[in-house]
Amino acid sequence: MIVSSKMAARSPFGILDIGSSKLACLIAQRSSANGILLLGQAMHAAEGVKQGEITDMNKFSTAVGKTVSAAERNADITISTIHIVTPGGNPAVTKHVQTIDIHNQVISRRDIQRIAHANSHQKLPVGHVRIQNQPGLYQLDDQRQIENPLGMCGRQLSLQFSQLSVSQTSYANFAQAVQQCHLELGSIHHSAVMAGHACLTEDDRELGTLLIDFGGGTTSLAIFSEGQVRFAGTIRMGGLNVTRDIAKMLSITVSEAERLKAIEGSVLPTITSAEHLKSLPFPSQGDNFVLSNIVSAGDHLTLPGGKVIQRQFLSDIIRTRCEEILEAVDQLLHTNGLGPARTYNLALTGGASQLTGMSDFVSEFWNKAVALRPPAPLSGPEGQISGGSFSACMGLARYIESAEDEIRQTPLSSSSSPGLFGRLGNWFKENV
Repeated sequence: MIVSSKMAARSPFGILDIGSSKLACLIAQRSSANGILLLGQAMHAAEGVKQGEITDMNKFSTAVGKTVSAAERNADITISTIHIVTPGGNPAVTKHVQTIDIHNQVISRRDIQRIAHANSHQKLPVGHVRIQNQPGLYQLDDQRQIENPLGMCGRQLSLQFSQLSVSQTSYANFAQAVQQCHLELGSIHHSAVMAGHACLTEDDRELGTLLIDFGGGTTSLAIFSEGQVRFAGTIRMGGLNVTRDIAKMLSITVSEAERLKAIEGSVLPTITSAEHLKSLPFPSQGDNFVLSNIVSAGDHLTLPGGKVIQRQFLSDIIRTRCEEILEAVDQLLHTNGLGPARTYNLALTGGASQLTGMSDFVSEFWNKAVALRPPAPLSGPEGQISGGSFSACMGLARYIESAEDEIRQTPLSSSSSPGLFGRLGNWFKENV
C-alpha cells in the first residue's frame, strides 16, 4: 500500500538516526499549527554498525529494537513504520531531462502527470536504488525557468530531475534489520541532505551551499543549489577518529579521551603573546566553550593518570585530524568534478561541529566565512530536543511533514525493468 506524505504526516511516525556512536529514535506527529510535535525520543549506543554500514546484523537489529521500544514507551504509543537517516549507502546524485511532445496544445494536468511518470524508469548507477526524486523547473520549447506550465502553449515540455540513490546492498540490509524488529521500512535518506532541511534557509538552498555534517564515524556532505540537492557524499572520518587519535597519542582510554576532548579540547591556534590574542576573532562557542580553552603556549593539562602535558599538544592532535577531514572534503569534491569547497557558501552542523573553535578553524582553512548552523528545536509534551547531533533526524521530520511526493514507496532499482504488461500499462498511463 502506498501512503502519501500528507496522510503519513497526520499519523505519528518514527525516525531512526543511525550514527557510528549512537542510535537515536524520534516519534513525532504533525501538530494542529502545521508544525512538528515531538511525542517521544530515545537513544542507545550504536552496535553492529560502523561508519553508516551494518557490520553485525544481530547486534544492530537488537540495538534498533531497544532504541525504538524505548522511544515508544516514552511516547506511550506503538509505531509500525520507521524512516531511516544514515550517512552510509554510498549516495549518488544523478540528473537527467525528461521531454514530452505537446504539439502546440494547451498544457493540461495530464501532461504534467505524463512527464512526471516518464521519469520513474530512468536509469540509476549500477547497484543503486532511488531514495529521493527531485523535480526542478520546467522548460517549454526554448523558454526556461518555468515554475508551473499549466495552461501554457508550446510544442515540447521538458523537466529536469535530480535523483538521489544509495547502494542496493545497504538498502536491503537496513530493510532486513528493521523487519527483524517487526517494523516496516518507510524510507531511507542521507544524513547531510536531511540536515539541510533542518539547518539551511530557503536562500541557502537556492544560492549554492555546501553543508558539512560532522558526525562521529563519518562526515557527510550535501551541496544545495536552486532549491535542489546537487551532490551528496560521505567521508569515513569524524569525531571518533579525533577521540582515538587523542587516546593513542596520550596513552589513555577511549572514554578518557572523549571526556578530555569534550571538556578541554579545541581547534584554536596557539597563543604566543597578548598581542596575538588581541588579533584573533572571538571564538565560536561549542557546547564545551570556556574562555580558558584559548591555547596558550605555557598552558598545561593534567591527564587522568597524572601526567602533565601542554594544552597546545592536545589542540595539535585535534587540528591534525580535522585538517585531514577537510582535505578529504576537497578531494571528494574534486573527484566528482565539483569546484573546491571555498567556492560555495559554507555551513557546519553535526555533533563534532560543536567542538570549540571549529567554525573559525574551517574558515581559516578555506579562507572563507563559515556559518555554524544548529537546527531549530523540536518541542513536545516532555520538553524539546535540539543541538547539531540531531540535525539529520530533525530535518527528516520536517521533510516528512512538508514533502509533496510519496514518502513510502518501493525503491526503483538500477536493475529493475518492467515486463511486457508493465510496459503496456505504462504506455496507456502516458498516452491515454
